[in-house]
Amino acid sequence: MLEDVPNELRRASDRLESLMVFTLVMTFLAGAPLLGWWAGQQAYRTDLRAQRWEREHTFEVQAVLRGDPVPSVGGRTGATLTARATWTAPDGSPREGAVPVTPDDAAGSRIRIWTDDRGTPRQPPPQRQPAAQGVMVGAAVVLCAAAATAGLHRIGRALIDRRRYRAWEREWLEVGPRWSRDRR
Repeated sequence: MLEDVPNELRRASDRLESLMVFTLVMTFLAGAPLLGWWAGQQAYRTDLRAQRWEREHTFEVQAVLRGDPVPSVGGRTGATLTARATWTAPDGSPREGAVPVTPDDAAGSRIRIWTDDRGTPRQPPPQRQPAAQGVMVGAAVVLCAAAATAGLHRIGRALIDRRRYRAWEREWLEVGPRWSRDRR
């Protein structure tokens, strides 16, 4: 049977490096899942709040075009088309303004537009998926924690290696002349 004899070749810097790796791994295993879970929940809740706000403050209304489509930006190729239109705001007041249209829309046609509480046109709300957003944010946080842990390991290892190289150099300056013919 082998006895518990300490390895004489194992230096204090080796023990320090082992302790550093153990601490980093345990910290990552204990902290990263909790941090990822927390961040994912926050992203999920934030997306749900944004979705609820959009349901309460953005409205799809019918607009009647009063003019034919015209390019909205100086006639450039690829510019969006707009046309004058009228619509009724969510509070019941009539509104008028330029709205984005397609080339097929003509004066007198009805189109759907999105407005805010006051009836001002706005972009349609994005299609949100809170659960997917939460999972993606949680996974990203865990990956960032892994990258930070790897970075801390590299920094710690570089510092320990620098200390090892200095110790090796000091020892070589002491032992080297005895081993070589160079008697400087």
